[in-house]
Amino acid sequence: MKNAKKTEPEAAGADPRLPRWFMEDLVIPFRAGIASEFVVHGDVTCLVPNPDAEDEPDAPYITLRKFLEKIWDEREMVIFYNIASGLQFLTPEMEKEFKRAAGIEEKADAADPIAAAKAGLQAKRGLPREPEACLPLIEKVLKSVEGVAVAVQSVHFIAVAGGPGNALSPVERTNIERLKNWALDDEIRSKGNVVLLLTDQAAKVSPELRQSGSGVRTVFVPKPDRAERLAYVRSITEDTDAQRQAKDRMRRLQAKLKKVKKGAEAKAVAEEIESLEAQAEEAAVTFEVPKDFDAEVFAHSTQGLSLRQILDIFLRCQDTGDGLDLSFVKRKKREILNDEFGDVMEVVEPERGLEDIGGHEHIKAYFQNVLEAIRKGEARLVPMGVTLMGPPGTGKTALVEALAKEAGFNFVKTKNVRSMWVGESEARMERLEYGLRSLAPVVVMNDEADLAEAGRSSPKGDSGVSERLMKKWMELLSDPRIRGKVIVVNCTNRPDRIDPALKRSGRSDERILMPMPGDDERAAIFQVMFKRHNIPADIGDFTPFVPLTDGLSGADIEKITLSSFRFADEQGKKRVDESALQAAIKDFIPSASQADIDQMTLMGLMECSSKRLLPKRAKEIVKRIQERQLVENVDEIVAQIKARKII
Repeated sequence: MKNAKKTEPEAAGADPRLPRWFMEDLVIPFRAGIASEFVVHGDVTCLVPNPDAEDEPDAPYITLRKFLEKIWDEREMVIFYNIASGLQFLTPEMEKEFKRAAGIEEKADAADPIAAAKAGLQAKRGLPREPEACLPLIEKVLKSVEGVAVAVQSVHFIAVAGGPGNALSPVERTNIERLKNWALDDEIRSKGNVVLLLTDQAAKVSPELRQSGSGVRTVFVPKPDRAERLAYVRSITEDTDAQRQAKDRMRRLQAKLKKVKKGAEAKAVAEEIESLEAQAEEAAVTFEVPKDFDAEVFAHSTQGLSLRQILDIFLRCQDTGDGLDLSFVKRKKREILNDEFGDVMEVVEPERGLEDIGGHEHIKAYFQNVLEAIRKGEARLVPMGVTLMGPPGTGKTALVEALAKEAGFNFVKTKNVRSMWVGESEARMERLEYGLRSLAPVVVMNDEADLAEAGRSSPKGDSGVSERLMKKWMELLSDPRIRGKVIVVNCTNRPDRIDPALKRSGRSDERILMPMPGDDERAAIFQVMFKRHNIPADIGDFTPFVPLTDGLSGADIEKITLSSFRFADEQGKKRVDESALQAAIKDFIPSASQADIDQMTLMGLMECSSKRLLPKRAKEIVKRIQERQLVENVDEIVAQIKARKII
């Protein structure tokens, strides 16, 4: 930027410590004359590498506010503004110049007592805080002074995002128009001035400042990547080169002191040791870590956290005295992320892998291929999304969790982002997208997708909110940059109710039916469930119980397994035997009707995307559904399935 030594082309290009988003999305467009005003959103409370770290070794990371102060320290004037603190400046001289340029403090004419009295009154009043008073003053300065930098913090309180039923006041309307005018004002641009409008979420800011043609450029501040997290962790847990050299010097002097016990030489050595100890104490490592602490493992496990949040983990550990092991880090990470994104998604620690799932061997084989592609780093073989279809209780959730567990990815479950408050739904969708990108690599389970993403033709009555949310969601699912990093798995009982645009290839590369388990699968599910819940049993072969559980889901079998342990306990037995399991099966009442199960199965079969991923017994399933005649127009549906050569 003009008059800013830290962002001169040669300096910026040679200094990798400057954040990439700052250089690529802010400095370069500014230098090119593309924009002079920017909405900066995302991790705006971040810590960033100190560009003066060589001169300030005790402060390797600083706040964004401090970073801007350093970057702009050679500008003619630097102004920070928020509605709570009002106008703030880097130096008293800048404040004086601001008042002069804004016309609120003029030099008093000694010969004119009236002018002197006015100047004295203005000095006593000080600077205003209200946006409607401060923004016009800033505008005057931007138009009259060269080399001005302005940072408006929490701009969403000044340029509010309105909407249907949320009419803006004349003052709010004026604020938005004024900020728009700054971006398009040739006089402001020609003076090399720059304006940053900071907010945690762009959706909170008036869309008029974010739309194409406004002249305002949007800059996203992402959460740190793995390399950035690793560098930060090492900066607060490892000694610097200077510290290591000082410690080596101290060890050599201590060895020398043992040999030279008396005299002036011994005194000189002791004094140097004392001096080095004092220096080491002043520049000590911020946090002590266990001997087996692995910074790379820690950096990997904190994916999705900001540097401030990582610092919070260290502070909590120091405060409570808990050991800084991986389980502690993961627990605190879940707490922090659920506090941050809990209204739009739930961060879950996956517990079970594919070996803990009974049946569905062909689907597990497909997921194994996906996992192999992830291990190879071959993103082209990783689906952008998958839709798992079928009746409830067939293991859809378990398979998604297993995929995340085996891949070593974060695992989240999305929540409904819709809100009754105007503008809140869009803000939640933005936070969901921000959270998913921050947590990548991540497996996302979008449960009950047929409820959250109904077709666009269905009536909504919400002034277009649903369409805007769906558009944002589809844009995310279609972004090629997330392939291999964000895997969205939709789980649904009724895929026919999901908008076709969300099911197309590129957003949901595979659509897979998970029907009720067959005879050969139910025995394996019994085996898995007894093992999963650590229930002792005297049953070695569950095959005799398969006919008794015809038409039941994996979730039903899990319920029966747990009930059998209760029946055994009531009979005074410590292990489940055949009589206890039979009693549990006889006592169980299915939650879904056979008609509903048949309809869900047929709808799922109609939506399948790959013949190789069809259930091996697909023909048998369709034949039995047709024989039962529980689904309306079942013969027509089956005819369509056969006409499309699905079976």
